[in-house]
Amino acid sequence: MPGLERTSHISLTTQVENGLKHQLTIGALKPGARLITKNIAHDLGISITPVREALLRLVSASALAVAPAQAFMVPDISLARWEEINHVRTELEGMAVAAAAETISAERLQTLTTLLEQYQQAHESGTIQERLLANHTFRFEIYRYANMPTLYQMIEQLWVRMGPSLHFLYGNGVPDGYQSRVAYYHRLLDALAQGDKEECRQCLNDIIAKNVTLIRTQYLN
Repeated sequence: MPGLERTSHISLTTQVENGLKHQLTIGALKPGARLITKNIAHDLGISITPVREALLRLVSASALAVAPAQAFMVPDISLARWEEINHVRTELEGMAVAAAAETISAERLQTLTTLLEQYQQAHESGTIQERLLANHTFRFEIYRYANMPTLYQMIEQLWVRMGPSLHFLYGNGVPDGYQSRVAYYHRLLDALAQGDKEECRQCLNDIIAKNVTLIRTQYLN
C-alpha cells in the first residue's frame, strides 16, 4: 500500500538521521570526516534514498556540509562560532541542571552515581569513543531529569554541532582534564542532592569553561 510505504520510508529516514545525530553528538565523527552515501546505505543494508534524505536534513541543520562525489562532510567550526555555541550551551545547560535539582530523588542520584562510575571506568580503560559516550550519557541523564523536552532538544541540537570538536580533548598530546571533570561531576552530584540550583549552575559553568579552555588551545595552535 503506497501510504504504508511512505510511512515506512519516513521512519527509516528518521532512524538514519537520529543515528547520525547520535554519532555527531558523542564525537564519534571528527571534523573533516567524509560520509559516503552509498557506503552508509551498504553498511545499514538499506537503499540510498533514505540515507541521502537523512544527510540532507543534517545539511539543512548546518550539522553537515555537502562534499564532492555524492559525499558529505563533518564541517570544521570556526573558533568564533564554536565559542558562540558554548556560550549558548552554558545558559541552556545551566538552566537544565537547575531544573533537575528540583526533581532529584534518591533513586535518580543512585542512577547518576552509577553512570559517573562508568564514566571513570571508561577513562581508565576504555577507548576515546567509550569515554565520549559515557560523558554524554551522564550529562544527558541529568538534562532529562529537568523534565523540559524543548530545552532538552535545544541542548541536543547544540551538541550535534559541537560534538565532533570534543575529539580535541583527547588528541595531539593535550591533557583532557579528566581528573578535574570527575571532581566537578562529584561536586555537581552533591549540589543536586542538596537541591542547590545556583551551585548546580556554577558547577556546570565551570565544567564547560574548563573544556573551552582546553579545546581553544587546539584552535589557536
